[in-house]
Amino acid sequence: MGGTRDHSLDAARSLLMILGVPYHAALIYTPGYDWVMNSPDGIAWIGLFADFIHSFRMPAFFLISGLLITHSLRRHGPRAVLTSRASRLLVPLVAMAATLNVAQLWMESRAVDPGLTAGEFLTQTIPAAFWSGGLVYHLWFLVELFISVLALCLAYPLLVALHRRLAERAPGLARWLADPPDWLPPLLLSLVMMGVLGFDNISDLLVTPLVPTNSTAVSIVISAGFFAVGVLIAHWPGGAARYAKASWGVALTYLACFAIHIGMVGVEKPMPVRFLDEALRAVAAWSAFRFVLGLTQSFFSAESRRVRALSQASYTIYLLHHLVVMAAGFALLAVTAPPLLEFAAITAVGLFVPLAVHHGLVRRSPTLRFLMNGVPPGEAKKRSTPARGRETMARRTG
Repeated sequence: MGGTRDHSLDAARSLLMILGVPYHAALIYTPGYDWVMNSPDGIAWIGLFADFIHSFRMPAFFLISGLLITHSLRRHGPRAVLTSRASRLLVPLVAMAATLNVAQLWMESRAVDPGLTAGEFLTQTIPAAFWSGGLVYHLWFLVELFISVLALCLAYPLLVALHRRLAERAPGLARWLADPPDWLPPLLLSLVMMGVLGFDNISDLLVTPLVPTNSTAVSIVISAGFFAVGVLIAHWPGGAARYAKASWGVALTYLACFAIHIGMVGVEKPMPVRFLDEALRAVAAWSAFRFVLGLTQSFFSAESRRVRALSQASYTIYLLHHLVVMAAGFALLAVTAPPLLEFAAITAVGLFVPLAVHHGLVRRSPTLRFLMNGVPPGEAKKRSTPARGRETMARRTG
């Protein structure tokens, strides 16, 4: 990409983050699903809709994050990138966990136990939630993305040295790896998904949340695997554009893999079928990633003021929407309305309230921009200039 910004990647990243709003709203009305709140009036098909979004949203997000971080590493080096990403990811994580996620916890706890006192909440509920990862909620992706970035930045000098050594000692293999066939990315992703099977048999610690997060070793490995494939794609000729394709063939590949996977949910599967199921999930996520990139490159490759405004607000939308969706959900549970209408209303509120907060408050306040977007106060003006020539990494959810 050189020094120019890929606006289609910004659009794709924003779309994936914003899809968290209808995803979480759908969980309220999914029959038989135990979320933080549930409507007694479920929608029969809404669970399939939520599964559809969940099947590709975060995998594609980590792929795009790997693409974007690579461009930053080439320009700024690992130390500067790690410092920048620590601010972008960890500051909002801590700020939101200590404020809005505590408010979510209070709302949820009071719904379960209306007699809960403030003292009990402070001395019992919050500490328990902290040690169980309950204060992280949907911000798990910030934890796993930072771990992926940290590992890449620490290993970057070694990886560069290994690449040079490989080019000297095995030039044929180096040339093949520099421009591999198109089947390599989905194969690598399939190996990542299949590779974590059986981790629970090795040690319970590998599938136990790492205090104080709700991430496990298995979930971190999967996220880092998709992130790493995004890094590789950025080094190959054509980059993201090489794989972007919104065609019927790509769409049908996704739908076939997704349908077979959904058909096997709840079925007792022998290990070979489990391997197949994980491979199908990987290929489905890869196909959806290609389709999303194809769409955004077709319609959002040129800079657009509206797309840029939405892209700038997407981080804030993701951070705030969980609380807004919960609040709107609790409010609508008290009224009688068709569940589909309620779902649409919650989705609209969950999108537009955070959007308004971002452009009305966060964007105008250096302090809020730092706490909610991780942008240091002195950097806000520099980041807003067209000549800055930067690529910011994807910033989310789950």
